[in-house]
Amino acid sequence: MTLLKEKLEAAIAEWEEPESKQLFRVTNNVTRATFNMVRDNPGITRKEAVEKLHPMGYKPGSTATLISQMIRQRLIRIEGDELHANFPEYTPLKAGLRGSPKAKAKVKVKAKSAAKVKVEAPAPAPRTAIITTNYNVDNIIKNLTIYQAKELRDTLNNLFK
Repeated sequence: MTLLKEKLEAAIAEWEEPESKQLFRVTNNVTRATFNMVRDNPGITRKEAVEKLHPMGYKPGSTATLISQMIRQRLIRIEGDELHANFPEYTPLKAGLRGSPKAKAKVKVKAKSAAKVKVEAPAPAPRTAIITTNYNVDNIIKNLTIYQAKELRDTLNNLFK
């Protein structure tokens, strides 16, 4: 019975101390940390910011991409090689703006669907006109494409001007 009593006391002790336990998982807000790095270190270069954030557990590719997005959305500005924050506090990035992978995917989908709607038949391969000494105009004309016939008409019109 002592083992059961010990486990029961341990469970009661856990229930009585909820403040000491962490109820929610701490999130890794790489966007906020990247902005704060630029804000707290005005004049830092992109490479230096990425290198300083890497030991904190942030992936270099993620931080470099976020810096580019923040520049496009004017949260930070770049002067020469130096980065500067445009605002004193972090504001979340806007979704759907250029540079966002989702925005690029939407543009590609729209472009593909528009291309499917406006599909034009490929131009036929050009044919060569064969002229013999005893020619027949109908035989020559029936082998021409529309484009070749138009070209022939324009050439003949210029010839007889």
